Formats: sequence, C-alpha cells, structure tokens
Amino acid sequence: MSDRQQQLTQLKHHFARRVYEQARNIVNSWGQLSQVHWQEVWFQEFTESATKLLILAERHDLGLLAEAGKQLTDLLAQAEADAPPSSELLEQLNTIISQIATACSRATDDMALKQVSAGRKPVYLCFNDAGQAAALKEQMAFFGIPAQIFSRREGLDKAILARLPAAMVVDTNFTNQGVALVADLQTDLRAPIPVIFYSAHPPTVLTRLAVVRANGIALYVGQVDVDVLIEQLVGVYSLHSDPPFRVLVVDDSRSQAWHAEKTLNSAGIFTRNVNDPFAVLDVIESFNPDAILMDIYMPGCMGPELAQVIRQQGKYDAIPILYLSAESDIDKQLEAVGRGGDDFLTKPVARNVLIATVLNRCRRYRGLREQMRRDGLTGLIDHNNTLEALTKLIGQNSATPVSLTFVMIDLDRFKQVNDTYGHSMGDRVIRAMALYLKQRFRLTDVIGRYGGEEFALVLPDTNEATAALLLDEVRIGFEQLAHHQGQVAINVTFSAGVATWQPGEDSAALARRADLALYRAKSNGRNQIAIASELPD
Repeated sequence: MSDRQQQLTQLKHHFARRVYEQARNIVNSWGQLSQVHWQEVWFQEFTESATKLLILAERHDLGLLAEAGKQLTDLLAQAEADAPPSSELLEQLNTIISQIATACSRATDDMALKQVSAGRKPVYLCFNDAGQAAALKEQMAFFGIPAQIFSRREGLDKAILARLPAAMVVDTNFTNQGVALVADLQTDLRAPIPVIFYSAHPPTVLTRLAVVRANGIALYVGQVDVDVLIEQLVGVYSLHSDPPFRVLVVDDSRSQAWHAEKTLNSAGIFTRNVNDPFAVLDVIESFNPDAILMDIYMPGCMGPELAQVIRQQGKYDAIPILYLSAESDIDKQLEAVGRGGDDFLTKPVARNVLIATVLNRCRRYRGLREQMRRDGLTGLIDHNNTLEALTKLIGQNSATPVSLTFVMIDLDRFKQVNDTYGHSMGDRVIRAMALYLKQRFRLTDVIGRYGGEEFALVLPDTNEATAALLLDEVRIGFEQLAHHQGQVAINVTFSAGVATWQPGEDSAALARRADLALYRAKSNGRNQIAIASELPD
C-alpha cells in the first residue's frame, strides 16, 4: 500500500470512529433510561444525538448506521417529549438501538487491536511510582486500553482540560493527596469520571469514605489485581445494551393496567397487559417476563389463586410476583404474599416507588437466571448453554442461511501451569483468556467456557477465513500477555480449531469438525489456528 493510500485509509478510520463513537453514545444513553426515565430534557438530547448520527453516517457513507439513524429519527418523531411511548413503540425503538449496538460491535472486525485502541478515550494513570504505572500501562495495552501516565498535578490538570479520560486509576498517595485531588477535579464536571483507587497501605474508614465521595468505583489495597482491574476498565468501554426488562401486568381494569404500563414504559421496561386472568399462562409462555404485576381482586379468579396456579409450573416458580392493589388490610396483604407472592404495593403507589420496586425484582431474577447458566470463574456461559446457542443459530440459519462459524480453543500445556505454579495461577490465566475474548469479539458473538481450559465461540455472519484471521491476532496478543502472581510472571499460548456451518449439519457435527481442527493445531506444534475445511478428508 502506497503512503497516499495508507493516509486515506487512516483518515477513513478516523472519521468512521467519530461516527461509531456517536452511535455508542446513543446506545449508552438508551441504556440509562431506567435511571433517568423518559422526560423532556432526556428526550430532546436523545433526539439531537440521533439526528447527529444520521448526518454523520450519511456524510461518511456508513450505510448500516445511516439506515438505522433514519429509522430511529422517524420513530422518535412519533413519540412525545413529555409522555412515555406505548409498549409497541418502545419495542420498535429498542430494536433499532440493538441494530446500532450490533453495528458498533462489528466496527472493529477488520481493525487491528492497535487501531481499536487508538479510537478510544485514554485511562489516566496517576502514580508516584513510575515503574508501577509503566507496567500497568503495558498490561492494559494488550486489551486495547490506551493509557497516559501522570506523576504531577500540573500535567494532569492540563490533560483534563484538553480531554476527559474514560476512567482514572489513582494512587491514594499521589502527590500526597490523591483522593482529595480527584474530589476537587470532579466538582466542576457535568458527569463524574469513574476512578479506581490504589493504596499501598490499609486505609482508614475516613479514607474509604472519601474514596466513595470522589466517585471511586473500587479501592485496591497492597497490590493491584491486574486481572480484576482490567476487567473493570473493559466494562467502562462496553456498550450498555442488555435486553430491557419485561413485566406482565395482570389487571381486569383496563385503565389501571394502562396506567401501570405507562409508568413502567417511562423507565424503558417492556410491558404486556392481560385483562383476562385465565389467559395468563399462555402469555407468560410467549412473553417470557422478568416479573408479574398483579391485582388481588379480579372476577372469576383471585390474584393469590392465580399466583398459586403459576407456581405449580416448575419453570415459573422463581418469577417475581408483585401484588398491586388498593387493599390496605395488612393481614390480607400478608396472606396474599404468603400464597405465591413476593411483594405487595398499595394503590395509589408513587411512580418512582413502583418503578424502583419492579426494577429491583427484575434485576435479582435475571441475575439469578444468569448465574445458573454461567461459569463462576469467568462469567462466560457454560458448555450446555454454548451448544444451546449454537443449535438455536443453526435453526435460524436453516431459514435464512448466512455464514456461521464455530471455534474450539484450548490453552496449551495448561496442566504444566497448574502443576508448576498452582491452581491459583491457572485460574488467573483462565480469567485472562475469558476477558481477552470478551474484549475482542462482538455483542452478537457467543463466548463460552467449554470446560476446564477449553473455550468455544459461536460467530454469526462470519466465515472461516475471517474468524481465523481475527483469532490469529488474538493468539499473538495473548501470547505476549504476562500473568502475574506475586513476583512470578508467565506467558501462555493457545490453539484453536475453526469450522463453518454447512447446510444440513447439526450442532454436534459442526462441533466435531471444529474439535478435529483443534486436534490438528495441537498435533502440528500448538500455538496456532487450524481451519476445518483445510483438513484432509
């Protein structure tokens, strides 16, 4: 590539990053709806951001984002600034936001990690110990996290004025006043900077309290746990695009159900109203709610009776059921809760109380469900759920075929790591591998811990060649990553097998071909990627 072509490519990436940054702002703003609620100031700012995205995407010829921006602005034109949208419009808006989030997560497919890093806001490292800061900066670079080091207050002040960081990591003893310095910086900011503090010595309760007041999201004592630190910093850059909560409202009064729907919609919660209690079981099956909001007194079926019917279905036993009723008798409320309910709200209930109560129940329920399907060490989905996701995507592919690739990954000579350095070091390596994969792959990709030191990826709309190129970059980067435990530091490699789905193939057959490719990579010397289609018959 000529210098001219290289300059044009870099310029194109530079302007594309501006567009994707705008798109990320929209996704994150939408994710904050449960905290800020649908109100005029938020709506106006959100609409302006959507319009800006449309203009930028059209200007720089980013077709997918331009189309999504147009659909988003058209939908927002149907909404009212001072009143939450209907459930139908809310779901339409969320669908477009999901498309924008997917486009953002795919924006780095053809970019090296250095290019990804170059488009991000830096993390400011404020340490008295320059060597400690330099070592941390080097580790962060492997995960695409850019950093700037500061040893004096003056340089930090100038940098803050020029560009706000994505986050800060600050020694509490930085220039002898780390916490107070950060608190002072935060006072003039519209939105506080997330700060991770480090203290070489056990802090007092007063210091811990000052850390909280300075918007400290964590405080490390004695030694920085690099793995956990980087995981927190990766979260700073992540898109906040979790699926909205879904609440089933059961009330024979259409006006009461409508009022509850509007209230919950204002916090971005999807709702479905059921006025006939005898239709509830069918709607639960199709709607898959995170909570049920139910009246006590309904014709033909009392709320507690319906709750018991729901609880008879094992798969619905844990869904939170909240009663919303004008009943003020405490004994009757307690009786209702004792018969299959989880909470009781008395009408009229304050809007914020209803939203907060429902959100807390939804978060807890979804969190428990996620814990059941995820590996405790890495937070990745487990073996069975990885194969379940693969089977589901193959089913979708049968209707509308696109490239679908399955990858098997295995850490090389991992038994030697455990035998030589102990299982705690082995756990560090496994967590680092999981974090490295989460950092480099997309929101639409499925990343699972297949078992032990094995991992699996399900990559929609990705062929073998593209997957192999991306994995090879990940392999090279991971090989250079140092895993620390006390004074000991080691490097570990991995091998991978890549297979793209073929029409008529089930998940077991696809996984078997990927496993054979992995075996070939191992037998050829490890620390390499093998492609199933290149294996001899």
